[in-house]
Formats: sequence, C-alpha cells, structure tokens
Amino acid sequence: MVEHKDSTILSLDQHSHVSSSTPIEGDREQDHVGHPAEQLEAVGDSQAPTLDSEMEYVTGAKAFALMVSCMLIAAAIGLDNNIVAIAVPSISDKFNTISDIGWYSSTLRLVMCSFMFLFGKAYTLYATKPLFIMSIGAFEAGNILATFSPTSNSFILGRAITGFGCAGIINGLFSMLTRLFPLHKRPLVGGLVGAVETLAGISAPLIGGALIDGWSWRACFGINVPLGLVGLAVNWFFLETPHSPKFDLPWQEKIENLDLLGTAVFIPMMTCLLLALEWGGITYSWSDLRIIACLVVFGVLFAVFAWRQYRAGDRATLPLRILRNRSIIAGAWFGCCINAAGAVLEYYLSIYFQAIRGYSAAQAGVYALPMITGLCVACIVAGAATSRIGYYVQFMYATTILSSIAAGLLTTIDLKTDLPKLLCLEGLMGFASGIGFQAPQVAAQTVLAADEATIGLSIIQFGQQLGPVLFLAASTTLFTNRLTAEVEQYSPSTNITSLENMGLSDIRKAFGGEKLEDVLLGYDTAVTQTLFLPVALTCVTAFGSLAMEWRSVKKKQQ
Repeated sequence: MVEHKDSTILSLDQHSHVSSSTPIEGDREQDHVGHPAEQLEAVGDSQAPTLDSEMEYVTGAKAFALMVSCMLIAAAIGLDNNIVAIAVPSISDKFNTISDIGWYSSTLRLVMCSFMFLFGKAYTLYATKPLFIMSIGAFEAGNILATFSPTSNSFILGRAITGFGCAGIINGLFSMLTRLFPLHKRPLVGGLVGAVETLAGISAPLIGGALIDGWSWRACFGINVPLGLVGLAVNWFFLETPHSPKFDLPWQEKIENLDLLGTAVFIPMMTCLLLALEWGGITYSWSDLRIIACLVVFGVLFAVFAWRQYRAGDRATLPLRILRNRSIIAGAWFGCCINAAGAVLEYYLSIYFQAIRGYSAAQAGVYALPMITGLCVACIVAGAATSRIGYYVQFMYATTILSSIAAGLLTTIDLKTDLPKLLCLEGLMGFASGIGFQAPQVAAQTVLAADEATIGLSIIQFGQQLGPVLFLAASTTLFTNRLTAEVEQYSPSTNITSLENMGLSDIRKAFGGEKLEDVLLGYDTAVTQTLFLPVALTCVTAFGSLAMEWRSVKKKQQ
C-alpha cells in the first residue's frame, strides 16, 4: 500500500505484528505448498515485509474519522453495485431492449478494470485526498447522469463514469486502511468494512424494489447522490493528506511512472474484448467481420501491452516481478471466478423472480436477501478467524467446495420450486462465496512490501471486476440465444423478434393463458441453462485456491 507520513501519527506499541514494508534479512525461506506450519509466515516471494513496530499508524480522532469515511464510501459502492440488478427489468421496460441488459453492469466494471491499475500507481505518486475526492465526484456525476438518462445509451455512459469513480475510490480505501491498522488487524477491519458494503448491498434490493414500486427505477441511482455527498463532505473536512517523498518527484517523472501509454493501450484492448462478447451471437454472428475484427484488435493490443510492460520494467503499469508472485496471480484468478459466478447468479435470479415467477421488484429484492446476508456473515467470520489464527488459504478451499455445490443445486430450480428451498440455496451460495472473498486481498498485503501492496491489490481488484465484465457479457449471449431456441420449442407461434424487443416484465402483459405458460417455460429453461455458467466458474476457483501460498498475517515466533 501507499506509505503516508503525518505529523500527528503515533508509533505502535511493542506488541505489534508483521506488516508490509522493506525486507528483513535472514527471514527468507524456499516457497512451496504444504502444511501451514512448514511455511515462513508473512514473507513474500520477492520482498519480505517488516515488523509493525517499525511502522507508524494514525490513531485517535483522526483514525476514527477516516474509518467512518471508509465505511460511508464502502456503503455507497455497495448500494450502487447491488441496486442495478433489481432495476434491470424496469430499465429494459423503459428502453424497450433486452440486448443491452449486460451493458448496464458490465460497462461499470469494464471502466473500473481499465483504470484500476492507473489509480493503483497514482496513489503512490500523488496525495490521497485530492485523488479520493475527485473519484467521489466522478461517482456522483455518473449517478446523476444515470438518474436522468433519456436513452439506454446515455444510461450506459452514466454507468461508465460511475465506474471510473469506483476505480479511484477502491484504491483510495485500501490506501487509507493500510495506514490505519497493522497487518494482523487488517483481515478483521477489512471484513468489517466489507460487511458495511455488504449490508448496503443487503438493503439495495429492498430499497431498489420500494423505489421502483413507489416512484421509478431512476430513484435507484438518484439515492446514491446524497450518500456520496455525505462521504465527500466527511473526507473534505477530516481527511488529511499525509506526505510521501514520492509526492515531491518532478511532474515529468510522475507521468513516466504512471505509464499512461500502457493505460492508453489497455482501455481499447478491454473494450474490443467486451464488444466481441456482447455482440457475438446476438447482434452479429460470431463469423461476422466486425466480431473477428474486435478479436484481432484485442489480440494485437494485448501483445503491444505485454511488450510495453516488459520494456517499462519497474515503471510499468504492472511490474513483472509483482506479476510473477504466485499469490497475486492465484488471488486474481480466484476473485475473477467467484465474483463472476456471484454476478451472473444475482442477475438471472432477479430475472427469474420478476419475469418468470411474476413477483414485484420489491418482492424480488426481499428474496435476494439470503444470498447477500450469507456473504456478509461469512466476511465477518472469515476476517475475525484470519486475524486470530493467521492463515487464510483454508477459507479459499471452503469457498471452492461449498460454492460449487450451491451453484449446482441452483440449476435445479424451475417454475414450481418451493420458495423456502430456493432461499436456503441462495443463503448457502452467499456464505460459500463470502468465506474466502477477503483472502486474496489479505494475501496481497501479506506477501508484498508496503510500497508494492497497492499495485498487488489493484491486480486482485482487477481480477474481481474483470470476471463480472466478461461473464455477464457471455451470460447475456448465452441467455439470449437459449431464450430464442427454448421459446421456439415450447411456443412455436410466438414472434421471437417482438419478444426480444419487449422488456422482461412485459411478458405477462403481452401473453396470456396457455401461451403465457409456454413462453414462461421457455424463459425458465433459458435461465436454468445460463446458471450452469456459475457452476463452471465456481469449480475453476480451485486453481486459485490450490496455487495460493500458505502465509500468516501474524508475526513469526522467535
């Protein structure tokens, strides 16, 4: 993480544990996968962290104010990211399109991914306060545009601006938490901040459903504006910018360290990949020249980006010595897969409740609670347990096993599934996802030096955001194609073109009687088949779990 200096910062007591900073001589051992007791604790591959007793942390009223601001902003992000799923059917009704539904969430995540590395570098070179406040401002502007969007395209643009702000906010949150707490306390604190975000996510379906039923889907995004303004005000008055020697570097050197060229290549690279996934099989066939062109350009830009990173060395957006760290790559893979599985499930269970079962948006929001509640409880439990026992990899194993079982069971739902059974499966899936969710972030702070942890965390966050970007787009393609095939099978007389151009909630208005039952059966089968994608994703989290190194956040006993 970024190291900050401040005149009011006080030293920790002599009982502090291991933190992330400069190497300690004599504390390196050969890395291998095995029993935790055989591993060197809290030492990374390339650099070993220092003791917390050598670090200084913010204390007192300033620490409390910063912690409150972290929680406020985390709550805003949790509300924003979770409220969109419940609003998708209503948004599609307003703009009369199903083909854009993948963009409503994936655009935000695409932009977050594209700027995650840039902000990770920026927080090491520039003062935290102006960057953080600017990011909150972008978050607010995006939500305002989404609230008043007259078209689907302008709504997507608003989500893109919000994504830019989220990228800066997430990196800023990690930077502040690193200065507030020593390493052995961060799993618990991170779990608490994650729980606040999740609690906001828990309330999002309820709040979103009530807003949609009482006013409009637009209020789902307008409600984020006052919450963001409160967070901005708290940071404006209470967040002081600690000084770092890197802040005094000449502006030319700062620009070189930001690797703007790498970012300029990375953004269109990711855009081409997403366009290919969104358009392929829906707007255009996979053999269409436009899809082929997107994939070719993606491949070329990927090669250019990789070459740029190799040539730039330590000035690269992604220094190779950090990318070679097994725990970072394993954590990014794990986060990518488990986040993608959760995002796809959240989206299509919302469609299942509203379009297929006929529940209102508010009811669908209530029925989404078990999954998010399970996630929240698991984050707190895993954070507290990691702080106590030191190790975190076992929780990743638990996520792989339990989430694969839960995702598989969710593919058994149909039109007549008992509601209690479905809610129990949702709760199991939420708990299974949450128990190992924080582990990759803890790993990045454990195995990397303090001045590199912010880059490692940005890689982890990139993986966590990239998964939903790619697989929400892929799931939209899968769902749309299967919907066409299944409705044609169960209701051959249905006009597929008109079906694709109506909102998800308009089905019951457009059809009635036996024909409605046949169309709903086609929808149900398409949703169920789409839910096999999360099954595959949860299974392949095993690669990340098995590759993660056994490290401890606790100080090695002398």
